[in-house]
Amino acid sequence: MKNLIILLTLFVACIQNKSEDFQLVALSPVTYEFKAGENKNRIDYFYVEGNFSYDVDEYEKLKKKIDDKTAETDIKNYQLYSVYIYKKTDVLNQQYKAGREGLDGHNQDLIAYIRYDKGNRDIFYITERGNVVYDVLSNKEEDFEFEQ
Repeated sequence: MKNLIILLTLFVACIQNKSEDFQLVALSPVTYEFKAGENKNRIDYFYVEGNFSYDVDEYEKLKKKIDDKTAETDIKNYQLYSVYIYKKTDVLNQQYKAGREGLDGHNQDLIAYIRYDKGNRDIFYITERGNVVYDVLSNKEEDFEFEQ
């Protein structure tokens, strides 16, 4: 009976831990706008607060959260509009102040890269330890190094 209670307690704890949702939090510099020739481009940066796991259901949650975050941005005004999402670390968090240049070398911490071309989402990669592991748009597993 004692073992059953311990097992039940562990099971409930795992369910509660798994059910905690993650949030996207703006990472400084929240937005970077620039021109390439005559074309206006933009990049937004976020980090994940909470539990994110590498599975298809989480990718769909992430897609919805990105749509919610970008809903107020007129992405059609940009030739290219990109979103970088990092995992929260000792460096990449609410206190981060190193700017866009400080993000170089943090591909290991990148969770997702999303790009829109003239308002149409054309890239949505899930990355882990610097490698693309899933293409959300094609719903296919991938295995190649992510290069910014």
